Amino acid sequence: MLYLTLIGLLATLVLLIVNHDILFQQDKDQNIPALKIYRGFLYAVLAYYVTDTLWGIFHELHLVNLLFANVVIYYIVMAAGILTWTSYVVTYLGEDHKFGRLLLWTGRIFFVIIVLASLASCFTPVLFWFDEAGEYHACPARYAQLVFQIVLFLLTAAYTFGAMLRLEGAIKKRHRTICLFGLVIAVALILQLKFLFLPMYTIGYILGTCLLHAFVISERVEEYRLASLESLRREKEAAEQASQAKSEFLSNMSHEIRTPINAVLGMNELIIRECDDDNILSYAENVRSAGSTLLGLINDILDFSKIEAGKIEIIPMDYDLSSTLNDMVVMIHNRANDKGLAFNVNFDQNIPKQLFGDEVRIKQVITNILTNAVKYTETGSVTFSVGFDRCEDDSDSIILHVKVKDTGIGIKPEDMKKLFSKFERIEEKRNRNIEGTGLGMTITKNLLDMMGSYLQVESTYGVGSTFFFDLRQKVVNWEPLGDYKISVNVLLKEHRNYKEKFTAPDADVLVVDDNPMNLTVFRSLLKRTKIKIDTADSGDEALQMTQSKMYDMIFLDHMMPGKDGIETLHEIKAQAEGLNDCTVTICLTANAISGAREQYIAAGFDNYLTKPVHPGKLEDMLMNYLPGDKLLISGEDDDTTDEDEQENIPDVLAPLKEQDWIDLSAGIKNSGTSEYYLPLLKIFYESIEEDTGIVDGFYTDGNINDYTIKVHAMKSSARLIGALDIADEAQLLENAGKAGDLEYIDQHHKAFIATYRSFKEPLSLVFTENDKEDIVANDVKEDVKDNTEDDMPEADAELMDTVYEEVKASAEASDAESIEAVFAEIEGYRIPDSDAELCQKIKAAAENSDFEAILTLLSER
Repeated sequence: MLYLTLIGLLATLVLLIVNHDILFQQDKDQNIPALKIYRGFLYAVLAYYVTDTLWGIFHELHLVNLLFANVVIYYIVMAAGILTWTSYVVTYLGEDHKFGRLLLWTGRIFFVIIVLASLASCFTPVLFWFDEAGEYHACPARYAQLVFQIVLFLLTAAYTFGAMLRLEGAIKKRHRTICLFGLVIAVALILQLKFLFLPMYTIGYILGTCLLHAFVISERVEEYRLASLESLRREKEAAEQASQAKSEFLSNMSHEIRTPINAVLGMNELIIRECDDDNILSYAENVRSAGSTLLGLINDILDFSKIEAGKIEIIPMDYDLSSTLNDMVVMIHNRANDKGLAFNVNFDQNIPKQLFGDEVRIKQVITNILTNAVKYTETGSVTFSVGFDRCEDDSDSIILHVKVKDTGIGIKPEDMKKLFSKFERIEEKRNRNIEGTGLGMTITKNLLDMMGSYLQVESTYGVGSTFFFDLRQKVVNWEPLGDYKISVNVLLKEHRNYKEKFTAPDADVLVVDDNPMNLTVFRSLLKRTKIKIDTADSGDEALQMTQSKMYDMIFLDHMMPGKDGIETLHEIKAQAEGLNDCTVTICLTANAISGAREQYIAAGFDNYLTKPVHPGKLEDMLMNYLPGDKLLISGEDDDTTDEDEQENIPDVLAPLKEQDWIDLSAGIKNSGTSEYYLPLLKIFYESIEEDTGIVDGFYTDGNINDYTIKVHAMKSSARLIGALDIADEAQLLENAGKAGDLEYIDQHHKAFIATYRSFKEPLSLVFTENDKEDIVANDVKEDVKDNTEDDMPEADAELMDTVYEEVKASAEASDAESIEAVFAEIEGYRIPDSDAELCQKIKAAAENSDFEAILTLLSER
């Protein structure tokens, strides 16, 4: 009976090939009628084929026990085929009447009877039996169930044929195919009665399933495919319309919100420029911080829109890593300090400073991560680390390793998938008071993808999180970053002094904006450039002014009542006299949505500026477009000589004016002002012995690694105060240390130490004399104090605790001026004797900007 096996294998192969799309390309959204039930029918038929195949194998090998079990399964899967067939016919044809219900229940009853009969055959002949020689024999019930199936399929064929005669369309085709299927299977079963051991039933199923698939299923699959394509087309159109609506909404929102922010931040900028009152400046900085936060929320939404539209590009250029890190540290330091968090930085001193990459996007990515860390950390610390490795495949590139670790709330494993979901925030209820759009991490991930990197996260819920990524950057200059702490302290103390980039007293500029505050801000921002500025509050007024006067530049607001900026521009260029038809015209707009630049250039503008107007970008725009003969670049006509600069050096530094080892002008420039230069110079003076002693010890011990690091720090300190020659010598020693050139170090170390120590004597002329003057001044103050302190109220313990808390916060922020302000506020009180010595030590440490010493004193009190 090997032919059973061959035909069973052939039937299996045909079924799998013909019905491959139904069995293996399942689609949960597929809407072909009764497809799931039909698939079940195919699986039942497939199982039937397998048992037919195994029947031949077991019979040839005389495996009677296996053959017996296989025959039991054979009858059960055959009954399952009838059950699924009747269910499919009723569901597929949609018949809800007596015949349909009769057919459905007949299939169910038949299945139950055959299953019971098959199992009963294991104990007594019901459907079949085997003789002692292992030959199969059919019982009368076997013939009865074949006859029953013949009647069932013929009745189904007769019913569908009758329905087919009165129906039209697709439903008629369905009935015709079911009719043909029933006839084919009925004929096969009749032949099976005649030739019991020939697989006629199997052959009938082969023909019937091919017929059904060819005339019904394949057609329905194609209909579904076309319907799916049409559905996708409609969904695409709807998505494009929604995207367009979103873009228009974002554009309007941008204008409506950014316009008042422009006025607020612009006026605030004027306060910072022109006010000297420390309290007011402090308030103004808070206003700028809050305004920048609000602007950041808007920019997040707009950036996401640009990313979705594919409008953001990575634009690499040379940048100074120290400046980039400074900007981020200062901003995040203040936020962390406001929440009472420790903000730690850990930067590899040997990272090259000058790199090539998209600084703007790198800052945006790191700032997003740092801001999130501070937002979601209530107690503890945030640690910002940056390291690097040289690229093995490119000697001119490095891999930056950026890591931000916090002790915040952490992320649950099940919430990790939400981290990069747009507009979705983790633990919304718990974090409902935390500001943000929920787009920061999505933008960060997309930007890193664009730069060839990816963000990694390690987090333990309730303990904290670590975000980190690696980024390849080209190296422009291998000069190392150096001792970053010194740079940070200088930056944190520096007060921003505005200096215009140019003057243009002969230039005429027209500014058109319907918001009078914006006009005031614009005029005020350019006040020191001496440009002659005319203003108009509408397009019509601007048209009147351009008819009678030629301007060097025109700034037009885009969205104005009446004529908007684009309409006004077109009418200016079409004016009869044509005085300003070639005038450079810049669009002022709060519309920062993707594609804005292309829109305005296409409309005829030469360029555009977004609101809030950045003062630096505004001045750069004017420098690029104003006629060259009307521009006076700051410093061009400055005839100040080195001698003049020396005359501007404070008298207190007079003993150093003739010293050739120090450039006082360079030192003051590095520090910002002479006011900040003096404390740094004093720190240098007081650390000479300690620094040279440490580096000499490393040299004696042969610890070249630490020797190199310390020499590098001394180089940075020397360069900062203007001791450029010794800084160059330190650079050479540092290079030798990195290269392992011990011979060079042996030859130059002693001379370097001697020269470095020689600076102490000339510096002592400055600071010893100043210290004497301070002592005299303090004696006078003490005399006055002795006469009046008896009349002063004594500061109680609560007040002193408040003082120490304020001092601690200022020390953590590296802000010596705030510490001085704290003590100035309690000058009307007499300091208790128990606190007098501590206060004196704190004041002395503050004068030297020794914030670590202040924190140590406060921790020991």
